[in-house]
Amino acid sequence: MSFELYKIPQGNIMIAFSDENLSMGTLELNPDQELSKHNRPVLESLFQLKGKCVMKLFEDDVVEEVILEKGDSIDISPLKYHIHSNPFDEPSITFWKATGDITEIINKIRENSKM
Repeated sequence: MSFELYKIPQGNIMIAFSDENLSMGTLELNPDQELSKHNRPVLESLFQLKGKCVMKLFEDDVVEEVILEKGDSIDISPLKYHIHSNPFDEPSITFWKATGDITEIINKIRENSKM
């Protein structure tokens, strides 16, 4: 297994593995950074490795904020819009696993990010 590290404006994305059935890696968010609102076509499972993050989960006009502390996990349903956010003073590292095909999304990360 070869690990791929991609720099994004908010931190780093590491891809550990990706195929049509499963993708996994880590998301590192710098303090006071967040990703844009997005969704995935498959189940996304998150496990907080370091620091804390806030997951903003959208359901119609309602936003639920869930704080993930080290050791916490959450599953995000397919197509559920959400934001990964780090409003805290230290970096946040979250392990992510997508059960299903997100190879198109992974390829966009590879194309649009710097190693």
